Amino acid sequence: MSEPAPCVCESCVPWDICADCCPDWDTLDPLLQCRATELAWSTLRTLTAGRVGACPVVVRPCLSSPCDECSLGATMGPQIRDGHWINFVCPRPHCSCERMCEIVLPGPVAEVAEVLWSGEPIPLASFRLDNGNRLVRTDGECWPSCQRMDLPLGAPCTLGVTYVPGLVPGVAGEWAAGVLACEFAKACTGGKCRLPASVVTVSRQGVTMEMDNGMFANGLTGIREVDAYLLSVNPHVLRVPPTVWSPDLIPAGHRYET
Repeated sequence: MSEPAPCVCESCVPWDICADCCPDWDTLDPLLQCRATELAWSTLRTLTAGRVGACPVVVRPCLSSPCDECSLGATMGPQIRDGHWINFVCPRPHCSCERMCEIVLPGPVAEVAEVLWSGEPIPLASFRLDNGNRLVRTDGECWPSCQRMDLPLGAPCTLGVTYVPGLVPGVAGEWAAGVLACEFAKACTGGKCRLPASVVTVSRQGVTMEMDNGMFANGLTGIREVDAYLLSVNPHVLRVPPTVWSPDLIPAGHRYET
């Protein structure tokens, strides 16, 4: 019988936690530290509707025609043209060949890690981030807009942007993540932790306990310093990021890479 594969833990979140409130953190097993940290960022990602603690994503931007020619395959969708509602069928996928001096990325951007054109990185000093999601060239050039969407990223004439969606957690977010990681580590080692239990109704010896189903059913953790940060980022306790759709708007030409 073969030996089981060793447990490994690799975090995709590019931020560090602050474990100042966890005096025993440095004595914990590194694998436990990594797992607790991953759970902490995953919890923050869920409870902030994806605004904090996201992993990097890669998109393939291109200009879109009125029917979003960068989409995959022929599709039909409603659009408004000249004041008339029509159902329009898109042709086979390709990209519009017009100048593109700024790239509008989906959602807020915490950090741009890399921009690749034909497999070569474009210097980070060649562009800036405006309005939280617009990559604007500052070197007098425009972005390549005619890329080969049928080829994998890194091939000639392909363009890809690797970025971290959401917000930079900052000092408060890294501290909140550190507090959560500490509590998850305590739960793993059998210590007393402040994470909520999942009790519905229990009556014993005249004592009744009642809690919501699920660990964080109300969108908060019950840990006051963590919840203070959560409410500063997600004051309305949203579960998913809000989106706006209108048939008057041309869809953004992006394809996510897996």
